[in-house]
Amino acid sequence: MGDAAARMVKLARHIKTHFIEQVELRMDGTRALRATVAFAVPVLLCHWSNQMAEALFISTAALNLSLPDLRGDYKVRVGIMATMTLLAASSAFLGGCCAGNVGGAILGIGLVALGGGVWRHLSADYGSSMAVSSALLFLLGLSQGGGVREALYLAELTALGGAFAAGVHACTWLVRPQHGLRYAVAETWVAASDLVAAMRPVAAADGNSGEKSLTRREGELRAALDSTFIILGGAGERKPTALIADLEEMRREVVHLTMRVMALNTALESVVNRPAFAPCLPALDSALKSLSDAARSTAITIIMHRPENLAASGARLRRCEQLFQAFDEQVAGSLVEAEAIESFAQVRAATAQVAKVLPRILIALQRATDHGTARVSFAATLPDISRYSIGSFAGWMRPAAQLDSVLVRHSVRMAVFTMLAVALYEGFDIPRGYWIAFTIMVVLQPDYGSTRQRAAARIGGTVGGIVLAGGLLEFKLPLFALDAFATAMAFLFAYNLKRCYWLAIFFVTINLVLIMETVAPVHEDLMVARILATLVGGGLALVAARVFWPAWEGEKFPALLAKAVRANRTFLLSIFVAASPVAGGTNELLMTRRRAENANRNVAASVERLLGEPAGIRENPDRAAALATYCQRLTRALNVLAVQMPEIGMSGPPEVSVIWKPLGELLEQMAQVIENGCEEAAVEQLKAEISKLEGEYARAKPSWDGGRELMTTPGGLVWMQLGKTLAELRAMTLVLKLQTTGAEVH
Repeated sequence: MGDAAARMVKLARHIKTHFIEQVELRMDGTRALRATVAFAVPVLLCHWSNQMAEALFISTAALNLSLPDLRGDYKVRVGIMATMTLLAASSAFLGGCCAGNVGGAILGIGLVALGGGVWRHLSADYGSSMAVSSALLFLLGLSQGGGVREALYLAELTALGGAFAAGVHACTWLVRPQHGLRYAVAETWVAASDLVAAMRPVAAADGNSGEKSLTRREGELRAALDSTFIILGGAGERKPTALIADLEEMRREVVHLTMRVMALNTALESVVNRPAFAPCLPALDSALKSLSDAARSTAITIIMHRPENLAASGARLRRCEQLFQAFDEQVAGSLVEAEAIESFAQVRAATAQVAKVLPRILIALQRATDHGTARVSFAATLPDISRYSIGSFAGWMRPAAQLDSVLVRHSVRMAVFTMLAVALYEGFDIPRGYWIAFTIMVVLQPDYGSTRQRAAARIGGTVGGIVLAGGLLEFKLPLFALDAFATAMAFLFAYNLKRCYWLAIFFVTINLVLIMETVAPVHEDLMVARILATLVGGGLALVAARVFWPAWEGEKFPALLAKAVRANRTFLLSIFVAASPVAGGTNELLMTRRRAENANRNVAASVERLLGEPAGIRENPDRAAALATYCQRLTRALNVLAVQMPEIGMSGPPEVSVIWKPLGELLEQMAQVIENGCEEAAVEQLKAEISKLEGEYARAKPSWDGGRELMTTPGGLVWMQLGKTLAELRAMTLVLKLQTTGAEVH
């Protein structure tokens, strides 16, 4: 019996570990499962009790409130769900009270729209979700009979749906052996695993890699790191503990690892297509696959913090060391092309840096694991909420330091146009015309480019969903089949919500039509009305973004680009500070790198929005995209420099100090040129300064002792990387001279 019990416990742990790896660490799948349960259970219970109309409100509220990915400890999550449920119920109550009153309905939707702006200001993480769900429930309440009694009943149904969604969220905590801090840190290691996987040569051959995929994975990693940085920082301020310190160390180690991996990827660019490097590709792929697996295993160990998980992660990390050593030896044996000796040396140096950080990760992981026995089940009771102040309950609200003028304009514009939509809907008694206002609510964005993209996705997804749903209804499906299809559509909607917006809209449209069919037969006129309402709402959103207080991306792009260039300058300066014996230099280096990468993300997002703007207004999109790419490449070149500098400290070649300071000054000069509109004279002066520094770089080279062999030493590699950084700056300067198309942007 004892052996059987032990085997059962081992099997349970294996299943739990596998579940965490395959489901809990994959946010899209977790969200989809949570939303499916939140939607399906109320629908089935209401249909079983023959309360068809109630199912629409309860399931809609439960589905929408189950979508946000809650973070933080239990009391924070309870506070978030309580706030969202209260807001949703209040919106449904207000909508019910305004039903049948045109003036009240117009004022009510204006209030809800302005409230959405307030929530976006108070919470960047949850504000948008709260704004959309409150608007939807207000409009659904507006479509009902009206009256205070009816409004109270709708609020009760909504609160019931919100309470069930909260219960579904709480059930997911059962499978998390530790509080949200471990889970947040684990997410950064999962993002690192995905980033490494995108670098594999096999992934590139399969079309799952490439610059676009790598950039996307970099953005996901940076977002996870930023979120974890805020969560750990807030937890440390409230109650510093040894566990928080160890988790913070694991967060820093994933930054160190990804810095070195990105440096390796940058070094590989110059050799990966050389014939002499072809025999090394299988070894490289094996090493990167092993590293990706080790990073994901590390994430599981952080969550589970069990000895068996730690042992597995340790074995994987040691295997990574061995594979990277084998890859390094294979590269060393491939140095047959004399002209590529420096490039191969860069690869070897970057490989050594990756291998060097792996034992340190294992030591940090051991400390993060050694904090008592893992929690194998959920606590019997939730924390006593009465002990917590209102301030700690609302700790997830982090309003911006200053009120964003763009957000203010967007909120006012949203209020005006949703009020116009409700006036049209109520004034002309348009069947289910509330979808006009809701379409505006979800389509209208602060800038025209994003609004245009969102409108296309919304219209395309809605039309496609209506057509397919109409085809399904032709089969006259029984109730259980309608519920099954609607549940499947809810899963696919939640799964694709953050992956592919138009596909998410496609599935949720089918879901809604099927649910409405369970209340009353859906005819062609209803589906046509839904399509027309979406077209009208999308059109009004485009008009609002194009005419009413437009914020053109071309006007913001130069400032964002200049900020990114300055962030790279600060990163450059901190590299040499960190290489000197100054306390705190390494932490400051990581922070400046973080700021540079975030600035690059903002520039890339600006380019995406710019591509959606009218051709007669936007800046040359090719020029903007090229500048964003070169800014990203500049950060990657500096990242390689940051990895290499500690090897030589400040004792490297004296010429290094002669180059890096003027290089920093050139970056500041470039930022000023960008801010001032890239005037031709200023660009020419910048080019002259770069040429001058290039000349100094070329003259300094022959003064070295040791000749060509010195280029393979740590100091020589740093010197060569400075030259590559200077070349990236020169290429970026050439792009500055490209003329804009359409209207000039100043």
